Amino acid sequence: MDIKDIKIFLEINNYRNISTAARALFLTQSTVSRRLSMLEKELNVKLLFRSKGHDTVQLTPAGERFLTIAEQILALSIEVNSLEENNLIEHLSVAVPDSLASYILRDFFKQLSRKNPNLKLEIILLDSIPTYEMVANREVDIGLTNGKAPYPELNSNLVFKEDFVVMRKGNKNSFSQIIHPSELKSNNEIFQFFGSDYNHWHDYWWKPGFAKLRVNLAQLTVEFLNEEEDWTILPESVACALLPEDCYLSRLSDPPPERCCYSVTHKKPRSDRALTIQKFNRSLQVYIKERI
Repeated sequence: MDIKDIKIFLEINNYRNISTAARALFLTQSTVSRRLSMLEKELNVKLLFRSKGHDTVQLTPAGERFLTIAEQILALSIEVNSLEENNLIEHLSVAVPDSLASYILRDFFKQLSRKNPNLKLEIILLDSIPTYEMVANREVDIGLTNGKAPYPELNSNLVFKEDFVVMRKGNKNSFSQIIHPSELKSNNEIFQFFGSDYNHWHDYWWKPGFAKLRVNLAQLTVEFLNEEEDWTILPESVACALLPEDCYLSRLSDPPPERCCYSVTHKKPRSDRALTIQKFNRSLQVYIKERI
């Protein structure tokens, strides 16, 4: 049975008209009629009622039964033909905060895509807390987060650590001085959340909810540093990348815990993604080792 004849039969059924089906298939009407007759002869049944003088056709009872079979045959044919192509293609979804994706890991994602043309990579900008749940539900394959996963079914592997620094409004050199947290006023803070450990440290020095503004994008954090005493705390990689000419960076004499980036994966990942997840994590380790 030729798959081309199956396609012709299905197209005729779709249009219920042989000449219209022939145009859709870019074939002559005589070719379509001949291939249909060959299929009916091979099956030894009549598939269509064709009235003289009428273009429309109807399925016979045998045609109705064969319709379901033909659709299944076509679906299987498509699946078989795609096996070789799908074996070459890898799919991977990664959830990552903007403060990681847009700065320290931006070049990593570029390199990964360039070096692996068959990798279909989906990058989802997402905060750490909802990322844990998505990885646990296997909605994403990998979560790059600012803390360890709180779920027992997830693995958390440390990728790198870095310091936090203060960015303040003013025209001075980078890291011009060391400042104590008590010197920074709550109502001048542009606050961004960086995980529970950071939050515990932050709330020791400043009352929760007293910040001038709360944002979840580092770029916005910097853009809202408008007045002389405005300040924000950012990971060093983010702060150095975004530092405007009218701002400067300072170390903290009593700093928060280091910003820790973890690769979070399910202990039982999807079988078709397990190897790709391993390769991603190995590539990430190499990139970080070379950069930091």
